[in-house]
Amino acid sequence: MSGLGSDMPRRFPSLTFLLLLLPIGQAAADLPSQYDLRDVDGQNLVTSVKSQQGGTCWTFGAMAAMEGNLLMTGAWETAGESGEPNLAEYHLDWWNGFNQHNNDDIDPPSGSGLEVHQGGDYRVTSAYLGRGEGAARNIDGQSYNTPPERYRDDYHFFVPRHIEWYVAGDNLETIDQIKQAVIDYGVIGTCMCYDGAFINGSFIHYQPTSSTLDPNHAIAIVGWDDDKAVSGAPGPGAWLCKNSWGEGWGLGGYFWISYWDKHAGKHPEMGAIAFRDVGPPDWDTTYSHDYHGWRDTYTDAGRAFSAFTANTDEVLGAVGIITTEDDTSFTVRVWDRYEGDELLDILGSTTGTFAHTGLHTVDLPVPISLVQGDDFFVELEVFSGGLAFDRTSDVPVLLGASTRAIVESSAAPGESFVQPGSQWIDFTTVEETGNICIRALTSIPGLRVQQSENLVASGPVGGPFEPSTIQYTLENRDPTTITYDVTLYQPTAWITLSGPVSGSLDPGSTAVITVEVNGAANALEAGAHVSNLLFTNTTSHFGDTSRMIVVAVGDPEIRHSETLDTDPGWATEGQWAWGQPAGLGGAHGGPDPTGGFSGPAVYGYNLGGDYPDNLSETHLTSTAFDCRGLYGIHLDFQRWLGVEQPDYDHASVRVSTDGTNWTTVWENDAEVTDTTWTPIDLNISSVADNAETLYLRWTMGTTDAAYTYCGWNIDDIEILGVSEIDRGLFSDGFENGDTSGWSFTTP
Repeated sequence: MSGLGSDMPRRFPSLTFLLLLLPIGQAAADLPSQYDLRDVDGQNLVTSVKSQQGGTCWTFGAMAAMEGNLLMTGAWETAGESGEPNLAEYHLDWWNGFNQHNNDDIDPPSGSGLEVHQGGDYRVTSAYLGRGEGAARNIDGQSYNTPPERYRDDYHFFVPRHIEWYVAGDNLETIDQIKQAVIDYGVIGTCMCYDGAFINGSFIHYQPTSSTLDPNHAIAIVGWDDDKAVSGAPGPGAWLCKNSWGEGWGLGGYFWISYWDKHAGKHPEMGAIAFRDVGPPDWDTTYSHDYHGWRDTYTDAGRAFSAFTANTDEVLGAVGIITTEDDTSFTVRVWDRYEGDELLDILGSTTGTFAHTGLHTVDLPVPISLVQGDDFFVELEVFSGGLAFDRTSDVPVLLGASTRAIVESSAAPGESFVQPGSQWIDFTTVEETGNICIRALTSIPGLRVQQSENLVASGPVGGPFEPSTIQYTLENRDPTTITYDVTLYQPTAWITLSGPVSGSLDPGSTAVITVEVNGAANALEAGAHVSNLLFTNTTSHFGDTSRMIVVAVGDPEIRHSETLDTDPGWATEGQWAWGQPAGLGGAHGGPDPTGGFSGPAVYGYNLGGDYPDNLSETHLTSTAFDCRGLYGIHLDFQRWLGVEQPDYDHASVRVSTDGTNWTTVWENDAEVTDTTWTPIDLNISSVADNAETLYLRWTMGTTDAAYTYCGWNIDDIEILGVSEIDRGLFSDGFENGDTSGWSFTTP
């Protein structure tokens, strides 16, 4: 693979790519000659242009497609999320399981595999998503320089039920199917070989088929124009593509690439990939032995099964499979026993056909109850193609380059079996490190409250209080009908519950409960008033849980203050320091101040001038603050900051309740050139409320190799909140808002 061309702007690093895709069915008819997902009947179905770091374009191609599907279906908003869909590319980058940072199939870890930030492919992505690892939201697990936490209870994950691969064909025989997928599913991932020789000044790209260069970059298709003229191409027509080099590149971050390009839309493994039915997972646990997903195809048999043991009492509702050819018919069967070379006592089955190659979720007609410790066996039979399997494999990090990596897989006897003849054989006798790609998707039975958020309303004495309402969706994940009650632990006059607050739920059915802070709250005295809402499965108590309802009355008051008149001894990295700034720097923007907002001292990054080029994330981290009993928490401070726009340089503020897992509460979304002290007020209540320990972090970086600015200066840090005055409505344990699995009686 060659490097990026000489026309590449100086700010953009050499990039690697990802993507993998396969053929599809018949062409659609009567498609428009021009189409743009950014304007579909006046609606924008494309998320904002991002700016990648390192060789991570493959993660941005994947997340752009998933975000587009979430916008198209409305699943992001339905899940209770706000703003546009925004998923964490770097969580995938760190935790895909193929790299030197993490590979669960190696114990103890050997440090082999792909180099973090230096490439991947869509089979890597599909393995990560298929085993239920992600994708996490940007606000949950986005960190480039240090690995984000792999999993936390407050993370929100989104997964596709289907990942499908397409190619347009050498002569564009099936290009209409890619167009139809754009219309039906939203943004589609693709690939290209970025080279200055292939792109013109109008940002139209065409690599001829005579070129021997392999793909080196991942992008995303967001539309097309059949009439777009492309110099040198056999005919007109081009895809409209979203890039990940910031809005300052190309046509506001977009560009065109010819239908006739050698790779885009046409590469057999990377031409076009659709993520369908993206949303929160419908299951709690994924059972699988194929940690690395589809690495090879076994063609000597069309039947296989995997053996699993239930970790707890749960319900098997769906199975994950991979079809290796288009138009593949299949049968899935679940068995209770495997004895004497026979699968015995069938528990459930289903059949069907998938038109397109890829990873698919197959729902069982009737969920199957499993008891902790039970063995169960999931069989897959396919009637064309072969059986996808995992094994130790040689992964091309950069196609066409010498850099490759061996990614180790592991397998044990008794996990996967195939039937090439009349008898079942253990798959480790075929491939020592191999397992067939079969996944069992299970849920904890009983009552599920889909929303994890508490209701925290705030306002002045006498009201009004916002937000004043919240809705909770109750779901029955049991294979039988259950009864339930929604009650307050103790009657509270200022809360009104509406909707079916008691009743029965059939398997898979839902009920929506509305909680309102009513007019009686206007009479509450200043302070934080806390109540507890109980969701009770009165049939079995499986899934009993609770949520907190808080009304923070009155203005937040200062609870912790740090004027920085003396050095508080916070943790500093790099050129972060406490002291008096010298008023220097300002190669771009303005210089540092000559003193603090109050008093001479501040915490700043390089008190003697600008931050440097090519800076990694470098942190100032506070000691812990005790915020127990505080609600509606805000962080206030005085800021003097200079930083280039975020396509190039970054500054951020983060908070944490454990000093390890960080939530970004502010980051620069434009160039900042403060020339005076600026008051900053950040609402951090979603993380900080009632926290036993709260840590604050200011981060300088990353920066590119170009312009430098004066960086951070901060002073007069305050934590404000409303103190709790009304508790005593709880029995032990409820104050954490989660009593899952408890048995209790409500008054």
